[in-house]
Amino acid sequence: MALRYQQFLGNRPGIIVELLDDSGSPYRVRTEDGFEFTVGAEDFRNYYRRLGESTPKRWDHLITDTDRGFVDSRTMAAVIELIHEFEAVFQDFQKARSFVRDALQAMNDDQEHSPASIESLLKKSGRWHGQLTEEHFTRLANLDSHMRKLLLGSSFAVPRWPAINSDNGEPLAATVEPTKAAAASKEKSVQKPKSQTRRVGMKNVEMTVTGSLLTMKVDLAKDFGPSKSGKTVIVATSEGTKTVPGREERIGLNVYRQDAKKQVKGRRSSFKNVQMAVDGDVLTIAVDLSQEVGPSKSGKTIIVGSTGGNQLIPGRSEKVGLNVYKKAG
Repeated sequence: MALRYQQFLGNRPGIIVELLDDSGSPYRVRTEDGFEFTVGAEDFRNYYRRLGESTPKRWDHLITDTDRGFVDSRTMAAVIELIHEFEAVFQDFQKARSFVRDALQAMNDDQEHSPASIESLLKKSGRWHGQLTEEHFTRLANLDSHMRKLLLGSSFAVPRWPAINSDNGEPLAATVEPTKAAAASKEKSVQKPKSQTRRVGMKNVEMTVTGSLLTMKVDLAKDFGPSKSGKTVIVATSEGTKTVPGREERIGLNVYRQDAKKQVKGRRSSFKNVQMAVDGDVLTIAVDLSQEVGPSKSGKTIIVGSTGGNQLIPGRSEKVGLNVYKKAG
């Protein structure tokens, strides 16, 4: 008897399918009404769960229906988009998320419920930012009850940069950017992120773009021999600057290992719009391409993300140098 699985991510989550063939990607599945279609192996592992089992913990911060453990991608997208509006002011997603929660709580506690009184409360708490406007608070005041409940909670949309599938080390783009869904059946839709991946012309670098989230994956166990100077061992490289798939931005990436006898130094605090996570020997780097750090020294390009030179990979002895930029104007 075929195993049955339930989709937990989508605009209309809950579709139940039988897994007919998982011998290779894509998997072949069948709905309860007999409609057969295929789903990419990675998408199936990420967005379906065995019928009766709970939603994987890595999705906890994006669950919109806590009773059923479902992630409604439209609701999730609306909440993330709202936080991004405040992120433009605070220049930090986590600070923006925290502020929105505090502002909504202040609105609940304030009987006047006016922007002026809310501003006064938030200034006293040290949460105020001079670039906030009345329009920001109007947006919060007009939220529907479901979004308000999610944002008042302590877990929804709290970022984990990036979300990592502990089973296979794959990055999940929904951590920063909402998944964009596409219909895959006549009556019910199956969600699939639209992404582009590039490996050509690079060594040990897999570059994927989903929405405005760029992720790069590197296997730290590999090496490609000594550098030209002979002082380091090349682990991964973009081999010069490369264009981000489907985008105008360009990147330059180098990962290397130094002589173990030498003291290895690096500053994680210099990272700008760059987040890293290591699972085993797999390094995942995430950059939000919708953000800008500022102009380069020449003024000819805009820096989107940078490690600020060659820096230590968190928890490792390897070093990484990354620059992501686009033309100014």
